[in-house]
Order: sequence, then C-alpha cells, then structure tokens
Amino acid sequence: MRSTRVHLSSTPVIGSLLAAGSALIAAFVFAPAALLDGAVSGDAAGRSLTEYWRSGGSRYPALLASLVDHWFRWHAIKVVISSLMIAVFALLAVALWRRYVHGAAGHATGAIGATVFTVLATGLLILNIQATAVPLVALLPMPTAGAFGPILHEIRAALTDPAGGPPALTVLLGEVERYHRVMVATSATVLAALAPAGAALWRRRGAGDARLRFMRRTLSVILTVTASLLLLLVVAGALSAAAPADTLLTVLPPG
Repeated sequence: MRSTRVHLSSTPVIGSLLAAGSALIAAFVFAPAALLDGAVSGDAAGRSLTEYWRSGGSRYPALLASLVDHWFRWHAIKVVISSLMIAVFALLAVALWRRYVHGAAGHATGAIGATVFTVLATGLLILNIQATAVPLVALLPMPTAGAFGPILHEIRAALTDPAGGPPALTVLLGEVERYHRVMVATSATVLAALAPAGAALWRRRGAGDARLRFMRRTLSVILTVTASLLLLLVVAGALSAAAPADTLLTVLPPG
C-alpha cells in the first residue's frame, strides 16, 4: 500500500492554516464574552472599586472579587487563543516562505503578512499574560465617570501622600507595580528568544540566491523592529513599576 506525505507547504495545509487563523481571530474577539456571559460593565467596575476604596480594608469586597475573577478568566482565555494564533501563523509563515523560496513568487506578500500576524499575536499574548497575572489593574480604566467619578479626586489627593492613604491605596500601588513587572519579565523573555534569531538572519542576509536573500533580509528587518518595540516595553515597564503612584494616575479613567 503506497503511503502519501502531506507537506507543510502544500495547498491543502496552507488552506487549513488560513482557515484556522481566521477562526482564531474571530475566537479572540468573541469567545471570552460567549464563554463568560459578557464582559465587565463600566458601571459594575465603578461601583465595585468605589466600594473597595471606601471599605477601609485591603480585602476585596464580594462584587470586586467577582469582577477580578471574571477578568482573570477573560484574559486567560485570550492567552490560550493568542498562543494558538502564534503557532498557526508561524506555521503559515514557514509554509508560505517555503513556497516563495521554491518558485512561487506570488507568495512573498502572504509570507510577510503571516510573519507580521505572528508578531502581532505575540504582542497580544504579552498583554493578556499581564492582564491575567494582575486583573485588578486591567479593570482600573473601565469604570464610567458616573459610577466612579465621585472618588477619583479622593484617589488623586491620596496619591500626594500614599503613606497616609487607605489600605486600598496600598494594594492598588502594589498591584500597579506588579502589573508592570510582569510586562518587563514577559517582554524581556520574548526579546531574549528573538534577538539571536534576528542576529543570525542578519549575518546570513547576503548568502544564497536572490529569494533566500530577500527572505532573510525581510525577516531580519521584522525581527529588528519587533526587538526594538520589546525593548521599549521593557524600559517603559521598568519605569512604570518604579513609580507606581504616577503610573496609577495614568491608568485611572479621566474625570
């Protein structure tokens, strides 16, 4: 009995990867709300944070604890989906680059697009890991002015002397610092993984035929831009973590 091999760069596999990537993009947008019966409302977030601020304690009230758990699960779902997106779009990029290198010139645009989508999915993964790790801070920009407005000035006033603020302020400052430390850790990890690959591609950019050279140069440019953005995230995250009071002011909704 003759066996058949399905190659990654075959048309059926590429079609399946395109379909899977499209489905995952749709799932990223719609699945959390569908699985968790809706998003957190701005009014509920405002009421829960107002209750917490005025509770006089550091423990989350029931409503805020429920919303923090909901937001944790919301972003955890997105972590899973964005991880799958990275795998699918990376495989699609490899498949399309192979087709391009082996003669299908028209696949260069698709290969570049799939590579960029892989980078974007990595960015989504980083942001959702951050929000999953510290969901309270991810909730802070959400309150509507009507629900949260009355205590915004109290928080801003307390930030002028954080040591004399209520216990909730101490928790908020600690969570803001942790939120940005997670950003630093995840961005630095991805940067450390990408930098050697980018350097290797750049060193070999002039080797091989014209198509290999184009592929390597294109990938090295994309990786260099990505590495630069990750470095900015690391620096911005470190600065934000070092000044949590100033950072908290930028996270809170206007009002």
